[in-house]
Amino acid sequence: MGGPKEIRIELGISIEEAARNLGISGGYLSQIENGQRQISTERADQIAKLYGKRKEDIFLPTRYSVCKVLR
Repeated sequence: MGGPKEIRIELGISIEEAARNLGISGGYLSQIENGQRQISTERADQIAKLYGKRKEDIFLPTRYSVCKVLR
């Protein structure tokens, strides 16, 4: 299984279309695809859902982080 960029291309989805569906810019999605951005678990879930995959099939655990809210 490939990373998010490879899967997106396999599915025939442009970066602009994917970014629009995710509510982010194409530049931000490009940074995610190229490993230049850490993303939240929620964002990883959104991308996986858009591509019809599980986040574990697209991202290494180190590519996304779990954010805790401290009170």
